[in-house]
Amino acid sequence: MIRMLEKETIAEKIEQFIRNTFGIPEDTDGFGRTCDLFESGFVDSMGLIKLISFLESAFGILIDEDHLFDERFLTIDGESRLVFELMNQLNE
Repeated sequence: MIRMLEKETIAEKIEQFIRNTFGIPEDTDGFGRTCDLFESGFVDSMGLIKLISFLESAFGILIDEDHLFDERFLTIDGESRLVFELMNQLNE
C-alpha cells in the first residue's frame, strides 16, 4: 500500500525534481509552482517524458494521455493535485 503524501510534500518533490533535472536555480525569475512549465520553457517535449517517468515511479501512479491534456498538468501545484487524486484512487 502506498503511503499517502500531502499535496505540499508532493509539490516539493516535483519542484525539486524539475529544478535538479532541468538545471533551474532557486533565484530563477518566472519559475514557481504556479507558472506554466511548458509555455515558460522550463520543460520541453523531451523533458515531459522525464517528468512523466518521475511522477509514475516516485508516486506509484500511471499517467495516461488524458492527464497530459488536463490543465492541472501545466503547473507544479496542479501536478501535485493530480498526483494526490491518482494516489487516492489507488487506495480506494
